[in-house]
Amino acid sequence: MIKQTRLVAGTVLLAGLTMAPLAQATDLRFASGYPTNSIASDALEIFESRLQEYSGGSLDVDIFELSLLNLAEASAGVRDGMADMAVVLTPYFPAEYPHTNMVAEISMSIELSDEPMSQSGLIYTGAMSEYILFHCSECQDEFSSQNQLFLGSASTPAYSLLCNTPVNSLETLENKQLRTSGAMWARWAEEMGANPITMSVNEIYEGLSQGVVDCSVQSTAELSVFNLFEVVNAITLNYPGGVFSGVGVGNINKDSWQSLSKDQRQALLRAAATLSAEFSWGYDAGALENEITAREQGIDITKPTAAMRETNQAFIRDDLQTIADNYAERYEIQDPEAKIAKFQELLSKWEGLIDNIESGEELADLYWEEVFSRVDVASYGQ
Repeated sequence: MIKQTRLVAGTVLLAGLTMAPLAQATDLRFASGYPTNSIASDALEIFESRLQEYSGGSLDVDIFELSLLNLAEASAGVRDGMADMAVVLTPYFPAEYPHTNMVAEISMSIELSDEPMSQSGLIYTGAMSEYILFHCSECQDEFSSQNQLFLGSASTPAYSLLCNTPVNSLETLENKQLRTSGAMWARWAEEMGANPITMSVNEIYEGLSQGVVDCSVQSTAELSVFNLFEVVNAITLNYPGGVFSGVGVGNINKDSWQSLSKDQRQALLRAAATLSAEFSWGYDAGALENEITAREQGIDITKPTAAMRETNQAFIRDDLQTIADNYAERYEIQDPEAKIAKFQELLSKWEGLIDNIESGEELADLYWEEVFSRVDVASYGQ
């Protein structure tokens, strides 16, 4: 599973040529379901560089983009050792990760603030990472049962409607075929009179181009990630809102983790903080850049009306209790309201921490100091 690479030097001896090993580096195979030259690809490139730096060259990573495992295969692939690490999108696997998905599913609650959270994806990433690593032993057990460990989260910016035709009123939203990536957005679509459709992110381009879906509910950052500029004609910005945060941005196979030394685990965690930061920062910056590009290309961009926002917030308030009830009934989660309240407490904390961050590097330092550096590498995952 882990490939050992030897750096060798040849020494000519009287008996002939021998190869003397000078050092060993452990190569981790990382499967990414995202395409090359994407935001995720850029984040992984920085992760690779930092991993080499922090480990003093004892760790390296071979990154396989859209070749070893796709996003739908990632969880089982890491579990079974087809890859040492991968980006695992937990909402793709509702039965395997219910505790993790419950707090990811309340992300639309950020729209209930008096003023919408700025850089909501960066806030959610910090809160998710801290919650899973220090406040949710059940979340850790979910990953462990899949023979993997959670090494940090990542989140998109607030979700928008990426459509074939403008959606600028509640009336124009009715009967639309909406690709959704989470249960809360599916419920929202139904409440608004639209029809939710489940579809992998790798299928969205074809779905929009062939008219199978009218809109995709996702971040504007993904216009460039999945080349959707070619098939999107209209955007309703930051509506319905919420972020996609059910992301194990660098989940690792338990056997691979346990084979590493304590120093290597510490280096990997430090690099994982960078991966969480650069992934989320890249998406946040990419969303703003793509909105500018969309306007330049003549794509219609609109914001929700007052009536759309009011209806949206009414749905979100009711849906918070629906989420708690659903997870208690379907997955027997105990005290879901208390768990949700704890997570919302962390969201408020992280909203203040993010205020003065101006780069992905600064964000990585913050995630490291507040979360990842506190993990006990001697006991975590053992």
